[in-house]
Amino acid sequence: MRFVTAAMSAEWHRWRAFRSGRKPVGEAFEAGALPAAVVDALRRRGEAPASARIDFADHRLAHIAPERKGQAALDDADLDRLPEVLASPEAVLLDTEGEGRTLLFAFQPAEREAGKVAVRIDFREGQRPAANAVRSAGYVRRSNLRDPRYVILDGALEE
Repeated sequence: MRFVTAAMSAEWHRWRAFRSGRKPVGEAFEAGALPAAVVDALRRRGEAPASARIDFADHRLAHIAPERKGQAALDDADLDRLPEVLASPEAVLLDTEGEGRTLLFAFQPAEREAGKVAVRIDFREGQRPAANAVRSAGYVRRSNLRDPRYVILDGALEE
């Protein structure tokens, strides 16, 4: 598994560097997969996803950029870790109140209190088939992840 994550991370870094500053063309990068425990937890809730695959669309790069997200934007080091975060999050939380079905992959960044990657389950955009899609990523206060609207499906949040 570690080799696969390392290979995906290297490919993610190359893809991100190639797409950086270019006009989005509708490409998507396979950034990871929903952990089996999360798929099982969703299935028990009657909300099984169509697939475990997680995609990252090229137009989302601009959405998570510092120019758009400001202080909440992930720095390059943490953004480079995206496949690793998706493969081994601290915890995966289900947003029970948000638009659509959204999972938060919580992680511990090197220099900040907490980070999250938001993944919409079975998200449909334009003519593309439904996919689990990274919609946002950024830094948050750890207390935000403890909001009652979030249900932990896998892992645990450290104090």
